[in-house]
Amino acid sequence: MILGYNKLLSIFLGCIAVIFIGCNKDLKTKETSSVEKAPAVAENVDPDCVEYVALWAAGDIAERIGKDRKWVFLNYTVDLWDAPPAEGEGNTVGKLRASSYARIIEKREDDYKVESPINQVQGWISNEHVKTTSWKNPKTRKLCK
Repeated sequence: MILGYNKLLSIFLGCIAVIFIGCNKDLKTKETSSVEKAPAVAENVDPDCVEYVALWAAGDIAERIGKDRKWVFLNYTVDLWDAPPAEGEGNTVGKLRASSYARIIEKREDDYKVESPINQVQGWISNEHVKTTSWKNPKTRKLCK
């Protein structure tokens, strides 16, 4: 009788495990689906006017971290990530320097996917590194009217 009870208990626990794993898989799929459908940057009708992030200036960063502006300009960089920082830890794919501008490719909540002006590497940064955004001509880098 005990052997039958143990077998029944094993089958029951196995079913619970399958249901639990299946439910979690569905939740992860739904989360991924909603992230994948996040809106990209709105297409501007004028290709000569695109949106850029402006990172905090070296002077602002120097004041905040207690270093001089020259040190920040030479040593301080912002990592570009392969995934939005809000989604957790990712891999570094590039870097931006203080005071730099980078073209916005996509926005997701408080994160921006940008393209490095130096080597065209694309990656994500958090808005904590962004002082402002502006619309500029990608060829001349002048502000749009």
